This record gives sequence, structure tokens and C-alpha cells, in this order.
Amino acid sequence: MSEIERFFETHQDTIVANWIHRMDMAYHRQYNLDALRLRGLFFIDIIADIHIPIEQHRRYKGYEQWCEELFQNNIPINHILQGSLFFREAFLETISEFDVERSELVRIIASVASRLDAFVLTIYQYFWDHVRGKIEQQNKMIEDMHADKLNLIGKMASSMAHEIRNPLTTINGFVALIRKALPATGQDAVKKYLDIIDHEFQNIEQQIKGFLSFSRKPIADEEYTSAQLNLLIEKTLLLVNPLLLNENIELNLNRQDGLQILIQEASVIQVFSNLLNNAIDALREKKDDRRIVVQTYSEDTHAYVKITNNGPEIPREIQQKLFDPFVTGKTDGTGLGLAICKQIVERNNGAITFETSRDATSFIVRFSRLMES
Repeated sequence: MSEIERFFETHQDTIVANWIHRMDMAYHRQYNLDALRLRGLFFIDIIADIHIPIEQHRRYKGYEQWCEELFQNNIPINHILQGSLFFREAFLETISEFDVERSELVRIIASVASRLDAFVLTIYQYFWDHVRGKIEQQNKMIEDMHADKLNLIGKMASSMAHEIRNPLTTINGFVALIRKALPATGQDAVKKYLDIIDHEFQNIEQQIKGFLSFSRKPIADEEYTSAQLNLLIEKTLLLVNPLLLNENIELNLNRQDGLQILIQEASVIQVFSNLLNNAIDALREKKDDRRIVVQTYSEDTHAYVKITNNGPEIPREIQQKLFDPFVTGKTDGTGLGLAICKQIVERNNGAITFETSRDATSFIVRFSRLMES
């Protein structure tokens, strides 16, 4: 019989009792002491047989069942870690009184410590694999739910787009007939009104394309063109300037010249318009000192647009899912505006983020910058 075997055979009850005492002191009445004793003997059995590789030990073959019981019983991993430390302390305290030569004592301690580490590592790996599996399973469930949600939105959007486009096509046709019926000269006011109708018709058409971003049906995507970022901002401001004046909002522009990007122009203008309209809506809660700052700038190979308002903070409960469909902080909002913005920006190889505090809220849109050759 080896010295290790002799030690564990004569001292296993002392080690287990010491270990149980430490566990009970740390986790009083959380664990059944009889069950702990069985676990302690199991542990000693697999640790003591140093001559048998741990993977080939008869006890090791049942470790998965033991780990599964720990996992299913929601035993915290920190309790397992602390338990292994307590076992090590109980072992070291007991072996310090074992009558054996110093060199043999050192060899026994090293062998047992290595055995303990190997077995505990195996337990940790089992727990990690199971936790990771649970996380992956939950993520897959969330992704499937999100996909189903988007699929439903797509069907609704497709149906809505069809119902809206039919009367719009009729209206557009009659506008064209009215233009043809007008005399070549005069009627300037009527022509101006028809131009406004045409312009608003195009706006609605872009909104419909935005809704169809959620549809799985292919849509006639706008072509990509090279555009000056500041020029896109100017075109957007032409659409929202009347609202800014009506709401008495101060607009500040801070623009970097020469920023060229490759995008779908009308769609990107829709994004900027939506963000500016959201900023205007947010400022309606302020009585005075309403300000919006539009900034364009570049960093490395990217061009940025930052739209900031000094309105209230976005509610914390919706911040993490702000770009999800049907999420809104407005009482009369649909919750689709920012979701559509995100779809458009990502379709244009960009990204959209936000920052919010009690003092201000900013939306930052990033595009790849076309560099001069």
C-alpha cells in the first residue's frame, strides 16, 4: 500500500468531517450534512487513487450525472469553488500531522493538489458548457421570436403599402391630367400647389418604401450615388424648416466641408428628416430655449452626422431596444420610425447610435467616406 493510500484510508473520516464543518459554517443549513458526507467520500475516492488516470477512474465515469445534479439543483458555481478550497484546507490540515518523511509529504501534497485541480477544472468545464448552451438556446429563441415579429410586420407593411399605393397612384394620375389641362401661361399659383402635391407624393412614396424594408418581398431599391453630405443636410432642412420656425426652435449648423459618401440619396434624406422631426417632437416638452445642433464631421475613413437636441432624456426602459419595431416613447407614435431609419442606414453600409442624458440627446449616423483618389 502506498503512503497516499495509507494516509487516506486512515484519515478519510477526519478530512470529511473537517470539510463538512467548514461547509456548514459557511452555508449554514443550506446543505444536507449526510449528503455532504457522501459527496466527501466520493471526492476522496477519486482523489486518493493517484495511480489511476482521473479520466479512467470508475467514479469519474459518473461525474456527469453528479455535475448534472448540481446544475439542476442550481448549486452556485462559487459554492463549488469554495467547497473545493475547503476540501484542500481540510486535507492540508490533516496531512500536516501525518508521520511520513518530508520528501514523501511534499510528493503527496503535490499529487493531491494536481488531482484536485484536474477534477475541479472538469466540473467548471461542465458548468460552462451547460451555461453556454443555455445562453445559445435563449439567444436562438429570441432571434426566432424577432424573426417572426419582423415577418409579421413585413406582411402588414406589404398589405398597407398596397392599400395606400392604389389611391396614391390615382391621385398622381389626376395631378398629371390637371397639369396637362392648365394653360401654358398663368395659373402660377395652381402650378405651385401641384408642385407641393408632387413633393408630398414623393415623401409618402419614400415612407412606403421604408415600411417595405420590413417585408421579405423584393422592392425596387433606389440606386446608390455619390453625394455631398452637407448638400443632403441642406435638402433635408428645406423639408423641416417650416416646422422649426413654427416651433420657435433655434438651429445651429457645424459642418465639415468635402465629405463625400455613396448612398441612396432619397432614403438617407428620409432618415435625416425622421431624426430632425423626432428632435422637434422632443423639444415640444420644453417651454423655451429650444435648440437643435446638426454637425457633420469625419474620423478616419468615416463621415458622421450628429443631430442633437436639448430636450428630455429618452426613457431608460426603452433605451436598450430603441431601434426595435413598435418601441416608442411618444404617446401617439407608431414605433416604426427609428426601426426604418436603422434598416435604411444599414442598407447603406452605415450605422446609427444615440447618446442621451438629462441635458441633451444625440443621434449619430455613420457612413463610409469616399476618399479623394
